[in-house]
Amino acid sequence: MSGIRVTTASRLHFGLLSWGNPQARQFGGCGLMIAQPAVVIEAARARAWQVEGPQSARVERLLKEIQECWHEDTLFREPCRIVVRDAPPEHVGLGVGTQLSLAVARALFELLGEPNPPLERLACLTGRGKRSGIGLHGFAQGGFLVDGGRKSASGIPPLLSRLTFPAAWSVVLVIPRASAGLHGVDELQAFEHLPAIAPAITAELCRIVLLELMPAVVEHDLETFGQALGTLQRTVGSCFAPAQGGVYHARQSEQIITALGELGFQGAGQSSWGPALYAFSDRPGSEIAAAVDALRARFEPELAHVLVTRAADSGASLTRLD
Repeated sequence: MSGIRVTTASRLHFGLLSWGNPQARQFGGCGLMIAQPAVVIEAARARAWQVEGPQSARVERLLKEIQECWHEDTLFREPCRIVVRDAPPEHVGLGVGTQLSLAVARALFELLGEPNPPLERLACLTGRGKRSGIGLHGFAQGGFLVDGGRKSASGIPPLLSRLTFPAAWSVVLVIPRASAGLHGVDELQAFEHLPAIAPAITAELCRIVLLELMPAVVEHDLETFGQALGTLQRTVGSCFAPAQGGVYHARQSEQIITALGELGFQGAGQSSWGPALYAFSDRPGSEIAAAVDALRARFEPELAHVLVTRAADSGASLTRLD
């Protein structure tokens, strides 16, 4: 298939910093792009619109929304064939909806004669980044990211910091066999009913990000990073408990997080609404593999996916296909 291939990473979201207080900026937060699992799509001109592969129904909805909302833009009237070559499961906390949407839009712009569209235009076109900006900026740049939340409904959350994540730190990704995390209408309703986060808690979360997490990344201090991330996770999870029934997505998640710590991993936590879990290690690969095997042996029937990956320290890649 001639055309364009776009490959982008998955997103781990470590926690939001503020919501519900009309006098404060909304949301904000930090997260990390990870190399695997990846989203890979290919697009080429065609006589009619076609979509194939996993998540094809989601892509078809996206294309319909683009064409309905941007009917005055002739760029999106030229039909293309889109093939999703690879995509992780959606609604598990990896930001698949954002990465897939941005990848499709980016491919269309490139294919139809408008390379390098601004990130703001991609976000507006696809309706992404309404709360968190981590997935948006991660698509563009990769790395460890901090966004400043929203002052208004317009534009996108500003990127405050982008740090290169230590290459020696492995990331263990664990996806339990659990119900999907909150999304869509259910997520909107959750934020409508969640109590506003107290300003003092927001202040503490911001202190953790600025004075503990970020310096630990710069100084390659995994122990401090893990301790700070654990505190951040428990604090944010307690604020979300009314919506998800506890600090984490499920009681099973808490058991797996505890086991990851017992097996020597650092900073174990839940990405976004879950159920995806993560942890970090700077040990040799053989030791990490042995620890992962022990985790599988303990929880095998309850685990859908377990993999070891690393941070993605660059944004989405585009490849021309002949």
